[in-house]
Amino acid sequence: MEHMDQERIAKLETQVETIKEDVAEVKQDIKEIHSRITTQTREIVDKMDDMQTRLEHKMNANAQISQQQHQEIHKQISDDVDKLGSRVSDLEKWKWYVIGGAAVIGYLVAHLADIVNVVK
Repeated sequence: MEHMDQERIAKLETQVETIKEDVAEVKQDIKEIHSRITTQTREIVDKMDDMQTRLEHKMNANAQISQQQHQEIHKQISDDVDKLGSRVSDLEKWKWYVIGGAAVIGYLVAHLADIVNVVK
């Protein structure tokens, strides 16, 4: 009986040692997994920061392009308005020249007989 107990104790001791080794391996695996998770998390955060920086640069570049286009359109519209204003002003001057010329011609026609008498 004592021999069986010693055998049983020896088996149990072997099993305990095997369990200790397994626990040590599991602990090492957990440390490795933790390290990998930490590394992956850091890499993901770095990639997100990089993506955010690139997006900000693109947004700023697009904002500048939009602002330049807006300024160009504004300048073109202002130039067109100035040209139209100049044309309207020229047309108004021309209108008054025509009215003045018509008034002179009307006066001359109305007083043609008097002018002919003076010239004779």
